[in-house]
Amino acid sequence: MRNTLRNNVLRGVGFSLRSMLSLACYWSLVANADPYQGEQLNIDGDIRLKLAAIDEIPVDAGVRLPELNYSTVVTSLWASWQQTENIRYKVWLKTEFRNYVTNQQVNNYRFLDEFAFHELSVEYSNLFDGLVDVKVGRFPLYYGNGLLILESSPLDAERSYGFNGIKTHFRFEHFDLDLIGIYAPREDELLINNKHKDNGFVESDEEGFVAYMINKTHPWLPKDLYYMYKHEAPRFGKEDIYFHTVGFIWETQPTDNMSTHWELAQQRGHRGGDVDTRGWLSDIILTYKLGSRAWRPEFYAGNYFLSGDDPSTQTEENWHGLWARWPQYSYLMAWQFIPKIGEWSNINWTRVGARVYPRDGTSFEVNVGPIAAPEKGLGGGNERGNLMIMILRQQLSQKLSVMARAEIFEAGDFHPDENSMSWLLRLDFQYGF
Repeated sequence: MRNTLRNNVLRGVGFSLRSMLSLACYWSLVANADPYQGEQLNIDGDIRLKLAAIDEIPVDAGVRLPELNYSTVVTSLWASWQQTENIRYKVWLKTEFRNYVTNQQVNNYRFLDEFAFHELSVEYSNLFDGLVDVKVGRFPLYYGNGLLILESSPLDAERSYGFNGIKTHFRFEHFDLDLIGIYAPREDELLINNKHKDNGFVESDEEGFVAYMINKTHPWLPKDLYYMYKHEAPRFGKEDIYFHTVGFIWETQPTDNMSTHWELAQQRGHRGGDVDTRGWLSDIILTYKLGSRAWRPEFYAGNYFLSGDDPSTQTEENWHGLWARWPQYSYLMAWQFIPKIGEWSNINWTRVGARVYPRDGTSFEVNVGPIAAPEKGLGGGNERGNLMIMILRQQLSQKLSVMARAEIFEAGDFHPDENSMSWLLRLDFQYGF
């Protein structure tokens, strides 16, 4: 029964993708029938220099990540061509050079060895009297705070933000609706890499479907409502997994100074033919702004909860990260889930923080708080540790900016090496041209 349902779902997703692709081709012919006189080609780019130092972070596997010090130079180019009034092509291509000062044997990404596409797409816009947009190819996706869908390369969180798929955007009077089909193969044809073909974007084939509704007019209703289906082929020594995720984002503004953000999601599915899965996500942020004061201070408090797996049950209760295995709120924490890099799960993180803006183009943020775990770790306890994050952003000129980030972590009894101190430093220069 379960296999029959799974096959029907997969056939339905496949049919939807083929149907949308056929419609996209049809709309392309229709739009080309009436050439647009304002054809435009725009090309931009930037160069980023990233310096990072990581000091022996404790990870879920029960060991400490070796010290890493490295620099990365990333060159990106954007190009968009408005062929007609309804057709636009977009390309976002990047290549990087990386040099490790320590552990040089892990330097798998060298200059010109790899070209990765964040985007390679064609968009058909304002169809059916402006009610529908369709995008086909590879393109970035970002919703909410990016806790379910943001990037497609967890093996190296910034290699590619793009997803292979088809996205149809519907505009209605009171809400917008996105329907998205996603396919992420283990060996992606849009990863141009002659020397390290084994370094795919993901560890196994992935596919899924997203229905995302954005409320435009009713402030008392959730801002976002979504359903996401995903299938992951076998990886990490486990069988295929199929799961369904439903959730909402609710934002309110009780006063001029205060705002709230709450995202809640439930996940259910199965692994192989025998193991049921279920999980929960909750992310609450309360913000209080004093924009009339000097430096425009903001204060906030938040709690980020992701369920963990109870080893005493046959059900998998841990949260599965869908397409959001990027650093999220912490670069240091993304490493902690090794061997499943960025597989955010089993955390209960409470933090308080503040932001100030000393002058235009400058901001400083600091937050601190304990991170617990619903289920115990190899150290025998539920306390992952305490984390402090400091972030300085500075716009040096119209084209040049810098971001400095420091994270300091004190391990708790979740880890075998309790009370040990770790840190991460990151300096990121960006120049646009």
